[in-house]
Amino acid sequence: MKEVCNSLQGLKPVIVMVFVQIAYAAMNIMCKLVINDGMSMRVATAYRLICASAFTIPVALFFDRLEKLNWSLAEGKAKVMGTAIGISGAMLMTFYNGAEINIRSSNINLLHAHQNQNGHMEPQHADFSNKLLGVLCAIGSSCFFSLWFIIQAKMNKEYPSHHSSTALMSTMGAIQAIVFAICVDRDLTQWKLGYNIRLLMVAYSGIVISGIATIVIAWCIKMRGPLFASVFYPLQLLLVAVSAYLLLDEKLYLGSILGAVLIVCGLYIVLWSKNKEMKEKVQVTSMAGPTYSEA
Repeated sequence: MKEVCNSLQGLKPVIVMVFVQIAYAAMNIMCKLVINDGMSMRVATAYRLICASAFTIPVALFFDRLEKLNWSLAEGKAKVMGTAIGISGAMLMTFYNGAEINIRSSNINLLHAHQNQNGHMEPQHADFSNKLLGVLCAIGSSCFFSLWFIIQAKMNKEYPSHHSSTALMSTMGAIQAIVFAICVDRDLTQWKLGYNIRLLMVAYSGIVISGIATIVIAWCIKMRGPLFASVFYPLQLLLVAVSAYLLLDEKLYLGSILGAVLIVCGLYIVLWSKNKEMKEKVQVTSMAGPTYSEA
């Protein structure tokens, strides 16, 4: 019974990180819908961080007591191989299409229900300069997000209170995002939220993604390290591809299927190696036993 409990305890980080990727995939679909609806992503980001601050500050006050905040703030070969396989799968899904695969039983397309404010669909193909800018922004976002994983791992040693650190990060981000959005998007209609997909996306991304998911990721980094948390992110690409195929009427290609297989294989290899490493550490600790000082 004790071994079963320990196994379930060890599976917690895996389970929560899978749910985090599902949550991120849902946010990506919502972002596609609000962009198609004509909403500025700068305004959406500002609202998202406002919601995140409004959610995380009370949570931090309850769990971590912000007034007591302290301001003194060789992976194995299998893990390397598994990470490389997962990244290869993600790159394969991104850069290789192959034959189109059509297994859809129904034609669901949420984009038809969310047209932009001018009443027509946005162009499906942006020009090359916009695509290049998008690629550069995506690379920059990935680099800074990776850097946050490393910083979070270091910060956990000095200040392991994930609720208050997330609240502070959301609040500072909200201030910057509001100032930037006000300077760039001066059209007041962009700031109006109704009972529609825009409000849903803002509330969901703020509370679930910037709030709950960030706290959970910080906890997983503390428990298993930054590599463990980051290796799940190629899975998000697979979930987005499948969701977009089923809900947004986007095409699914052979490259997506092959990339998905590599992502799952890479994830399994990394998790297997991390589990083996943890068992070896437990065995070494138990074999060492308690140490006694001589009288």
